[in-house]
Amino acid sequence: MGGNRTHNGNNPDKVTPLDPRRHKGTGREETDLIPDEGSLGELLIHMRRVRQTVPVNTRLREELRARLLQMQAAEGAGGTQRPGAASTPEGAPQPGAAPAGEGMPPSPAQPAGKGRWPKYFWLFPAVLLLVAGYWLWWSALTPKILEAGTTREISRFWLEDSPLEFVCAPRGRGFLAVRGGALLLLDQYGNQTGIIKPPGGQSYAWPALTPSGDQLALVRRYETGEAEIIRAAMPAVPLAPEAAPQVERALAGANVLLKVDKGKNPAGLVWSPDGKTLAYSLEEPGGKEEIFLWPGGKEPVSLGPGRNPAWSPDGCRLAVERAGPAGEPELWLVTPGGGDARRLTGGRQPAWSPRGYLAFIRAKTTERVLTYSRDGSPLFTVRQRQEEIRTINPELLGERPPKQEENQTLPTDRLLLAPDTTPGGTELNWLRQLEMEGVREPRTLLLDQLNNYQSMHFSPDGKTLLVARRDGGTVALVQVELREKTTGRGEKQ
Repeated sequence: MGGNRTHNGNNPDKVTPLDPRRHKGTGREETDLIPDEGSLGELLIHMRRVRQTVPVNTRLREELRARLLQMQAAEGAGGTQRPGAASTPEGAPQPGAAPAGEGMPPSPAQPAGKGRWPKYFWLFPAVLLLVAGYWLWWSALTPKILEAGTTREISRFWLEDSPLEFVCAPRGRGFLAVRGGALLLLDQYGNQTGIIKPPGGQSYAWPALTPSGDQLALVRRYETGEAEIIRAAMPAVPLAPEAAPQVERALAGANVLLKVDKGKNPAGLVWSPDGKTLAYSLEEPGGKEEIFLWPGGKEPVSLGPGRNPAWSPDGCRLAVERAGPAGEPELWLVTPGGGDARRLTGGRQPAWSPRGYLAFIRAKTTERVLTYSRDGSPLFTVRQRQEEIRTINPELLGERPPKQEENQTLPTDRLLLAPDTTPGGTELNWLRQLEMEGVREPRTLLLDQLNNYQSMHFSPDGKTLLVARRDGGTVALVQVELREKTTGRGEKQ
């Protein structure tokens, strides 16, 4: 260094070399040299030797101290400060010193980019939470409709005067049906596994299972005209052949819930969702029908006129069928406590799904064009009044359903199963007759009303709908798979 000057007999700018030195006066080498060059230990040993031998100037001492603090901070704290950065003896940067990272290459002990991921890592769970919240909101608030999927015929019976009365056991245990006054046991595939005939002079009707399937209610009629509602404990087994003796013993020891006077006809039995209250209708000799609730051990409570009651999933309301002003069937909502009854829509045979959908049967006039003239206009047309199955979601209508004009449908009214419009033998014979007569002007064939559907019930899980459908001289028990579909914006429900 240039410009060296003495200070108290010593040169203040003199720097003791770091290379090995020999012992003063003896010429022997120092034995405390450490093998790891460039480490902190080497620097400490060097400073100690400098202090013991040659005084250093003030500037060099401060620089060495600052470097020592930087190396201690880098080794102790994972290298957050680069060697060479100016700092105070306490480790704080000196005023005017350049911040770490400005104009300096990254430290080998701190790779570039390390430490930035933890800072923004919270973005990933935040995005996931937003997506999950949007999905829940979309699933809960977006309107949905019910659509029919695959249809499967379970069983088929000869047509009788009374509709096919049936009920579905939970958890795929099978089905119960009443035909000819006897109780039929069907497995989950529709195979008949047993038949239970009542004692002589008696007949069974209107089976009803609790949602858990452990209690069976039946109407037992006598040839003398009396009737009673009985209850039997059902075995918790599939309705296989071995279950028939157990069901027969249970019916033999059934409890009588209610005795009905001669001439009155109980029907439409259905248990509440909690399995504690039984709803049924009672038809009197004059044709008057009234809905009753049997709350268990108490006197039945009347809910007014109607038949075919159906419980809502929460048990707070019932949908019942009543006759309208012109005699056409209508659906009404009533409460178990006897509050105000409200008209819902036109239809009959309500069935309430555990998922909130209310299915019903409604008649409509269909028109089918069989042939067209040369100019494309309809030539021979068939007009018939047929029934179809529709669904609504009463929960979306609020506490008070909107008033409807005649032939007007509710906003949530949706077609589930359409009537069969395939031309039958009557239409084909009519066409053949017109061709033979050489008729070339438009004609319309009016057919009688066709009631394809007799009754229906949802399965306990609400995933399928069981429908009794007339087909010629037989009645088929059909299982319809159901699926929910989210309605698009502007789509008519």
